[in-house]
Amino acid sequence: MVASVGTRRIGVASVALLAILLAGARSHAQSLSSPAVSELGQLRILYVGHPDSDRQKDFVQFLGQHFSTVKTGDLRAFKEKDTDGFDVTLLDWDANVLEGPYPKVSEGFARPVITLGVRGALICRRWRLKAGYL
Repeated sequence: MVASVGTRRIGVASVALLAILLAGARSHAQSLSSPAVSELGQLRILYVGHPDSDRQKDFVQFLGQHFSTVKTGDLRAFKEKDTDGFDVTLLDWDANVLEGPYPKVSEGFARPVITLGVRGALICRRWRLKAGYL
């Protein structure tokens, strides 16, 4: 079987991402406002990244195959309220670059967020999270 260019570009990351989403959703699904674990495909996903980049297009295409609602946002303009109405938010930028935006959040921000790539690790460090590079 031959993989598409987009799948090859995000292949390993997307498989890992899906595994993290499924595992993380198990605990998040306990709240009254989130879907049951058996309905993981119904999770509402917000991908916040670099608009119109190949990376964003690839991730959105991949996520759209597994989740019923996938919306996008611009990491440069990210606000906490953007996560309202979504079960999981993905923060990303172009692969392996140090340059890029740092979204600001309050100490009380407590929404499920997955950070990706180099930018994600730097965001985790700035937010004083131990996840960093996973």
